[in-house]
Amino acid sequence: MKFKTAILLLSAACTAAAQAPATPAPAPGAGRGAPAVKSAEVSADGKITFRLRAPNAKEVFVTGIGQRIAMQKNEQGVWTATTDTLKPDIYTYSFSADGITLNDPANPLFKTSYGSAGSSLVHVGGAVSWEPAPGVARGAVTRHFYHSAVAGDDRDYWVYTPANYDAKRKEAYPVLYLLHGLGDEAGSWIATGAANVILDNLIAQGKAKPMIMVNPLGYGNAGGPGGAMGAEMLPAYARTVVEEVMPQVEKAYNVTRDRNQRAIAGLSMGGAEATFVGLNHLDKFAWVGSFSGAYVMWPGARGARGAATPGAAPAGAGRGGRGGTPIIDAEAMPKNFPKLDAKANSQIRLLWVACGTADSLVGVNRQFRDWLNTQDVKLTYIEIPEIGHVWPLWRQNLTDLAPLLFQAKAK
Repeated sequence: MKFKTAILLLSAACTAAAQAPATPAPAPGAGRGAPAVKSAEVSADGKITFRLRAPNAKEVFVTGIGQRIAMQKNEQGVWTATTDTLKPDIYTYSFSADGITLNDPANPLFKTSYGSAGSSLVHVGGAVSWEPAPGVARGAVTRHFYHSAVAGDDRDYWVYTPANYDAKRKEAYPVLYLLHGLGDEAGSWIATGAANVILDNLIAQGKAKPMIMVNPLGYGNAGGPGGAMGAEMLPAYARTVVEEVMPQVEKAYNVTRDRNQRAIAGLSMGGAEATFVGLNHLDKFAWVGSFSGAYVMWPGARGARGAATPGAAPAGAGRGGRGGTPIIDAEAMPKNFPKLDAKANSQIRLLWVACGTADSLVGVNRQFRDWLNTQDVKLTYIEIPEIGHVWPLWRQNLTDLAPLLFQAKAK
């Protein structure tokens, strides 16, 4: 984590340097001797106060948290704005100073995205599963790098080990491979999803088994999101997981080789990948989970008609939206899952599929459910009313799924 923090701070510093015109030189009295600016500051009632020292700026806004918020400048050249009371969540934001976007130089918390500068992060705490519970022992998170011969690039993956992890324990640990969405990167389930914190809390409460979690980079190509919709991306991605990441994890950690103690799950693009990898490798995975699965990314799923962008707002009938006509090509599912039928039920310990009803992808999730039913494949299918393609849902999905994993019987 120290290494990641250093990277994030360096990224923030480089971003600020590249955007220097947006933050002119301090006015007299606002230099090195000026009091440090505190931002973002969260009050007990859930309001956030943002501050930015930019004495020569003409107009400054906070962007990314709902409608942009105008900031006010004081005599010391510090701009300030305070939100209304916000729900507990992990929020991202940026500043817009005279039309130029920059991250918060006073805030070390930072969300990166694949190939972009990312944005600042702020937590509004509360009684949610992704905030650290008092007195709970924390697991460790480690970043690993390797060269992918399959994708043809240098990439990373993250590994969470639970508190009191024992590398020599006689019983190997079960493992969850948890996959991110389109546009994100390997560490997104840690930085934005707080998956490590969720597991810390659940394990400490005795609700989930102590497990190892692996977060691989989610692209089977060297181009990242730019090539993610290509027909060969998912098959290649499956190989990066099965042929490259899994052997490295099993060599470095006290992790099981037993398929009954292996799970794979993911959100959006990661949901499409988890089902594609898991259901085509039932010799390796007995537990499969999908959160708001972007099944339009399966090879051939869009046919000749195109498809909605994963995570887009509902666009009505014919776009896979609320009440809309599913848009997966009818031949795509049997082609992508040629061996998936009732016989697979003896191998699948749990197939868990969830999606919000306000998500543009709910139509394709329903279509996948209906096709599985025609194949007599058992699944747990959940729709969450009036919620879209958002992180609070996916954190809750993980909170709900993790206690079911690796049990003698799926609950």
